[in-house]
Amino acid sequence: MKKEYSITFKQQFFVASAGLIKYCGLALIYIYFFFFFLQPIYIYMFLFFFIFDILPSLILHLQYLHENLGSSLIINKADEKILYQKRHFVNRQSFDDIVSFELISSFGGGRFNAGWYAFGEYRYCRISFKDNSKMIITCLMINDINNTLESLFRISPKKRLKVFPFISHIGVKSNNTTKNNEFVSRVNSN
Repeated sequence: MKKEYSITFKQQFFVASAGLIKYCGLALIYIYFFFFFLQPIYIYMFLFFFIFDILPSLILHLQYLHENLGSSLIINKADEKILYQKRHFVNRQSFDDIVSFELISSFGGGRFNAGWYAFGEYRYCRISFKDNSKMIITCLMINDINNTLESLFRISPKKRLKVFPFISHIGVKSNNTTKNNEFVSRVNSN
């Protein structure tokens, strides 16, 4: 059973929708009651929420998009193989080669998410392998990244919480890389 994942507009909207709906709703309520009348207190409140909630969400979204844009992840559960392509590089690994599997998310995210943080749904997985290569898979690629990868790999991730789950090491490092044309032949051979 092969599963293929990549960034889609639908998945991006799903992750960003919590913040979008909340702030659009607040803006409509404000417009309804105050008719665009701006008092200094409301400008300061907007700046506060922009700096501590909207801006981190935008940065996280752009960082996650940069990390996995143009990437393809193919997981073959039957053969226990992982194939990750990013631009001109391919990383092919076996489930047995996984050394560590971490899920990094914010304190506001997960099943105890009150829905307040716009960045509460942002999370990523860092998978390390025996050959010292790493894969970073973000929530923009896989919906419910924790449960999906846990059920496919049959490994529970080590969970780390951060205030803002920024990716600390951007990029996929691999000693096991090939050109794009070899990627196609490998995918077809699985």
